[in-house]
Amino acid sequence: MIFVAVGTQFPFDRLIENMDQWAADYDEEVIAQIADGEYLPKNINWQRFLDPEQYNNNIKQASVFVSHAGMGNIISARQHNTPIIVMNRQFELGEHRNNHQADGIKWMAELSGVYAAPTQAELYTLLSNTKALQISSSTENKKLDQLVGFLGDYIQTGSIN
Repeated sequence: MIFVAVGTQFPFDRLIENMDQWAADYDEEVIAQIADGEYLPKNINWQRFLDPEQYNNNIKQASVFVSHAGMGNIISARQHNTPIIVMNRQFELGEHRNNHQADGIKWMAELSGVYAAPTQAELYTLLSNTKALQISSSTENKKLDQLVGFLGDYIQTGSIN
């Protein structure tokens, strides 16, 4: 199963439409969280929003997670050892208020298990061989766990220990 999510702040119709078109040609279950997008998929199961438990369960069960280029989704994918393909929203297409995702996707793709797909062609190339998408359990993941723990502690306490 492939899980697709666009986050909750903005719709991302280009990603959902790309995934819906891909699903029409492949025998793979695709489940999507589409937010308030205008495009309604015809070939994939979708919901506008999911509760956190179902969201995390979908990430855990997915062979690959396809997402907007949001750091929260990358952290969640890595915590569940699920490879993630990220597509950035583009300011020029009216998908976001600036191009921070275009800038971030470059360094995100350097993380183990994170694959950048800024275009439909790159997305389809990665989806054509999901078994090759890997995530390591290296020292890099331990550092990510430490960062997530630090951020969680800071959010809860409001101070740095």
